[in-house]
Amino acid sequence: MKEGSWIPRFAASLVATAILLALGWALVYYFAIEALASGGTDAFGKVLSNIDLGSAAWWRDFISLAFDVLIVVVAILGTWWVLGHLALEAREAGKWRRYYASSEAAGDVWVDRLSLWQRVQHLWLLVTFVVCAVTGLAAHFEVLAPRPALIEIHVYSGVAMGVLVVLHFAQYTVEALLVKAGGGSLRERYPMLEIYSFRFLKSFAKALLRSLSSRVRAEPYGKYDPEQLFEYWGVYWGIAVLGIPGIIMAIYGPSVLEGVLWVMHFKEAILAISFILMVHIAYTHFRPTVFPMDPTFIHGKMPLRRVKEEHPLWAEQLAASGELPGKGVEKPGATGS
Repeated sequence: MKEGSWIPRFAASLVATAILLALGWALVYYFAIEALASGGTDAFGKVLSNIDLGSAAWWRDFISLAFDVLIVVVAILGTWWVLGHLALEAREAGKWRRYYASSEAAGDVWVDRLSLWQRVQHLWLLVTFVVCAVTGLAAHFEVLAPRPALIEIHVYSGVAMGVLVVLHFAQYTVEALLVKAGGGSLRERYPMLEIYSFRFLKSFAKALLRSLSSRVRAEPYGKYDPEQLFEYWGVYWGIAVLGIPGIIMAIYGPSVLEGVLWVMHFKEAILAISFILMVHIAYTHFRPTVFPMDPTFIHGKMPLRRVKEEHPLWAEQLAASGELPGKGVEKPGATGS
């Protein structure tokens, strides 16, 4: 593709993104907006004016209402984030795909962004999540297969996902304890902890506002941008809200605690599925500069040129620590064009 032919790539990115946003908003409307609209202001009034912390039924209604609002808010912010970056990158459509296939990329420094174990974990999570999402929705609508069979597959896939979470959490807990025991800084060792800082909120707000006005200067990103940080920690939230109720319901049934756990499990599933469709896939893979796919999750490497442009603080940290490999590191094969 020629350097100036950004329009076809952008058009394809726009169509693909629009499809994902439409699917995501269909879920949001059916499972959240419609529920809020049917209850109207009476739903809020009923829950807030009749607070009964000892009633499982009250908690079920409160959690359902709170989740519906959360789902809509996350969908709005996610759509803003995705469309904002779509507009900002329009004239650079295909930029990194062309660069990856160029001879210039062969002489660039390819930085390790994801280790082999991290890529295995990503694939593990991807497969189990898709199986859980498909079987869960299919069981809800009673399609594709008999409901008992779908539920059985759903539970086994959830258990497999839980095993991954335990391994992941155990690994980082042990590493963190060793770092602290050695007098090291967790903030320096784990860049994902940046989410627990004012800088994260500042970066997120500026990124949103930048899509509305070119006068807003974006904060330079470290190894992870605000969406990536939010998504990483969102997995912890999601697994807890999905997994713990899921385990209890697998043992005692969905009606336990008058359906409180079922509401938590199901509403969080809708939040997760809609977010993955609308934000993760659209922003990570369908954004114009990398469309139709960012191959980093496959080979785990990113060229230094891209690191400097998209994650300048990380590039500075790598240079300062002496972690950059020498020039001419062989680029990953079969990245596409």
